[in-house]
Amino acid sequence: MKKKRQYSILKSIYLILFVSSLIQCSPKVASSISEEAWDALPADGPNISSFDGIYYISDTASGMYAATEFQRLFKAFTGKELPIDSSGSTIGKTIVIGPNAATNVGLEINTKNLGKEGFTIEISKDQIAIFGDQPRGTLYGVYEFFEKYCGVRFLTHDHTFYPKEGRNDDFRIKGKNYSYVPPFAFRSSYYGETLKNPSFAAKLRTNTVKGEDQFGGISEYIRVSHNVSSLLPPSIYGKEHPEYYALVNGRREVSMHGGGPQLCLTNKDVLDLVTEATLEAIEKNPTRKNFNVAQMDNGSYCTCESCAALDAQEESHAGTMISFVNAVAERVEKTHPEVLIGTYAYEYTRKPPKTIKPRDNVMLMLCSIECCNYHAIDDPTCMLNEEFSKDMDDWNKIAKNIFIWNYNTNFRGYLLPFPNLQSIGKNVDYFANHSGRGVFMQAAGNGFSTELSDLRNYVISRCLWKPGRDSWQETIDFCRMHYKEAAQPIIDYLSYYHDLIEKEKRHPGLYSTEATLCLNAETVNQMDSFFKEALSLAKSEEVRTRVEKASLCVYRAKLSVATMNLTYENGLCKPSLNDTDAFILDKYTDLCAKYNVIRDNEYVKNETYLKNMRAIFSGMKAVQLENKYWRLLVLPESNAKVVGMTYKPTDRNVVQPTRAFDRFRFEEWVRAGDGPKADGILGYEIVAQSPTEVNIALTTKDGARIERTISLEGEGIHFETALKSKTDRSFNFFVHPEYNAGSGTLDPQEVGVYVKADHWLQVNQGWENAKPTERTNSILNKGLKGGSFAYFNQKSGFGVEQRFKPGTFENLNLFWSPERVQINLEMTPNVKELKAGQEASYAYEIHYLDEAPRNN
Repeated sequence: MKKKRQYSILKSIYLILFVSSLIQCSPKVASSISEEAWDALPADGPNISSFDGIYYISDTASGMYAATEFQRLFKAFTGKELPIDSSGSTIGKTIVIGPNAATNVGLEINTKNLGKEGFTIEISKDQIAIFGDQPRGTLYGVYEFFEKYCGVRFLTHDHTFYPKEGRNDDFRIKGKNYSYVPPFAFRSSYYGETLKNPSFAAKLRTNTVKGEDQFGGISEYIRVSHNVSSLLPPSIYGKEHPEYYALVNGRREVSMHGGGPQLCLTNKDVLDLVTEATLEAIEKNPTRKNFNVAQMDNGSYCTCESCAALDAQEESHAGTMISFVNAVAERVEKTHPEVLIGTYAYEYTRKPPKTIKPRDNVMLMLCSIECCNYHAIDDPTCMLNEEFSKDMDDWNKIAKNIFIWNYNTNFRGYLLPFPNLQSIGKNVDYFANHSGRGVFMQAAGNGFSTELSDLRNYVISRCLWKPGRDSWQETIDFCRMHYKEAAQPIIDYLSYYHDLIEKEKRHPGLYSTEATLCLNAETVNQMDSFFKEALSLAKSEEVRTRVEKASLCVYRAKLSVATMNLTYENGLCKPSLNDTDAFILDKYTDLCAKYNVIRDNEYVKNETYLKNMRAIFSGMKAVQLENKYWRLLVLPESNAKVVGMTYKPTDRNVVQPTRAFDRFRFEEWVRAGDGPKADGILGYEIVAQSPTEVNIALTTKDGARIERTISLEGEGIHFETALKSKTDRSFNFFVHPEYNAGSGTLDPQEVGVYVKADHWLQVNQGWENAKPTERTNSILNKGLKGGSFAYFNQKSGFGVEQRFKPGTFENLNLFWSPERVQINLEMTPNVKELKAGQEASYAYEIHYLDEAPRNN
């Protein structure tokens, strides 16, 4: 009797909590009892199989689809098919779908506070009613009913999990009435698996994938995109009005990577034209909530006198951006007060301006591109996330409409292991608790069957729909339901990998290399053992196939490790396979074909990656140069990369060796026009060769001749690049050397970066979170006159100096990633506009340092 009284009291407490949660929660927050409290409720509702039919009245495609979806899911869950009736003559216990049907049966309904996606579920002995407003509320309510009350889970587009599928004829419903309004108006889990399956997106309540009307349409918000260059096309205005575009390094840039040039945001004509283009777009798309006026995807902001003055006044480059967007928004508001003007807080505009506030009709998309993915955004132990959290707090003080652009994949390797499953839920919850109105979780949207994409898509979508969920628990649940008897080894793999990142104190981001991801022969072999065990436990072809698809990540990691170190023999360069399976590339190729892997990373199609890997495994033509001091390894047919640069007196290879050979090492690219590029490999032919010098050349599509000469001259390595133009074109190159930093540290006392002006200056004093500061860039610019750019590791006792003739280069850029144990001393030669037949060239030298640069 005592236990029964305690049970009744507990039940009453939970019901009181439930009712109070419905009353107290604001419309922006989920109006629901906590999942923990819900799980504790007794299963004392009606027997689900006792219902006789579905009553539905609606004139919308999504409403009818909601009724048929309930019918389908109910049959799969119980084995019983319910008839759908719209006449109101249904006899017996009834499932009522939609607000019209609910009103007809006498329910007092109010959908005003539910928005377009909220819903209410009312349960009594003889009736279950599910209703929400149009276009998605009722449909989402149906899916929520089966998830919350029945334990159904929509795992993948072809796998819906049902507890005891078709055998739940004695299942009693747990809980009572329930109402929910999702806090995010915009929810995007950016995976190919969702984008290609709109019906599955609807089940996950990802509201950004357009499909048939029956799926309920999509959010009226669109994510912010880089578009100012398209609003003011350089092809139309560039020649006559270069002053419309950003002043960069003393020139008005009308051609730029990252989609196009930035604009001069203090030019009044630019404001008029951008406003006109925006108003035209609004007239063509009258149902959209926001229209974008957002920076391009590059850091070449305008430095003209008026733009620079405003940015300096506001202590942020967001000064000019927000001021400009406010001006557009003010004009748009006069005729379209309901429209928001969207823009970014991204990279150089992420820091809020000091005094300027976004107008109420401005939509701000705050981007976390610099953040660590392993740690939660608000983890106080993560130095990379601390600054973002501060910026978000500051934006919250001044901005009304904040949306989030968060990153959830490795853009350098879509299939490489990525350890962020413990932080996803925490991040989404953080965004919800900091006034985020929508979240774009960017992942491998242009790929398919990427690293654990089925699992990740499920986990992200679940957390977006209901912030506060534990993404790690969602991960474990998915594994148990999807991989069944083979689940535990995969869970063990995920635990091992996340623990490894924690132990090694790594901070992986969206461009992580193998060093950051802790991928080496030892760790990858351990990962492989978990998947082998999982495959051995699979009892059906269905489960075996799912595990095999999941194992793509470890196969891709094996390939990376195999190509991290290259060996030279008889004019060829090959991977150092050691104990690696000699057939690993063939196995991976077969798996990619089986599971439709279409991209290796954001930039490279998988077929291109596999083609490159086959060339690497077959052996790449290589040139080895050697003298008393240096041994160089050059690959003429792969952008003339230098993949080995060993200083013989110390036997130290100063070129970065802790990453796979795929896209980068030490090379030179064109920034515009034909020629070798970061995302495109071209082959040079060997024109002349000796033991200490090689001359290599290529002819571009437009007929230009590019020649690169690399020679060993005593203790120095001399590089010279020349171009002879056949047509009028720009000579616009970029020197991209990746060096081994020697250790992963940000301590300027251990690793110093220097330029020479009148005397040596250390660049990286006061360096914050692996990001250059204004002070850093100012000091770098002083180095253009001195002709030297260098780094030195005090602890390891080595460094490299790049020497050049003062006036040869227009820009020096430091890319420093301790996580990658990598330093790039990047240089941009002066741009030259060449007429047909004209020539140009630039040169520089590399010298080994055994002590830090110092002033005499």
